[in-house]
Amino acid sequence: MPTSRTSTRLDGGTPRDAGFTLIELLVVLVVVALVAAVVAPSLGTAMGLSRMNNERRAVVSALREARAQAIVTGRSVDFIALDAVRWRAGDSTHRLSGSLTMSVDVPPAGVDDDGLPFIRFFADGRSTGGLVYLRRDSAARTVRVDWMTGHVRQAQ
Repeated sequence: MPTSRTSTRLDGGTPRDAGFTLIELLVVLVVVALVAAVVAPSLGTAMGLSRMNNERRAVVSALREARAQAIVTGRSVDFIALDAVRWRAGDSTHRLSGSLTMSVDVPPAGVDDDGLPFIRFFADGRSTGGLVYLRRDSAARTVRVDWMTGHVRQAQ
C-alpha cells in the first residue's frame, strides 16, 4: 500500500488524494497576508528615507555648486530658501519631492529684505554659514555649511 498522498497505486491507476485541500490553501494565503502586512510599512519607510537622502544629496550638491560658482566668477552667490519646499542656488530653482519640507537656520545677517533665509558664498570660498534641515514625518536630515571655510557637509 502506498504511503504518500501523491503516490500512484500499484496497478498503474491515477494518483490518490493529489493536490491541496482548501484549508491548506487558506493557511498559506493567511501567512502570506500577514507577512505582507508586516513588511509593507517597512518598505514605505525605507522608500521615504531613501527619497530624503537623495534630496539631501541634491541640496549638498547645489550648495557646493554655489560655492564653486562664487570662487570661479569672483562674485557672491546665494542659496535662498524660497519656502518650505523650494530653494534657489545661483540662477537655478529647485523643488523638493514628495512630502519633504525644508527649513534653514542662519545667523541674523542671513535673512534678506523679504524675510527669506539665505546662505551666501563669497569669492574666497567663505560663507555666511548655516544649517539646512530636511524633514519628513519624524525623520530629519541636516546639511551644515561652515561659515569660515564655506565647506558643505552632511550631518547625521
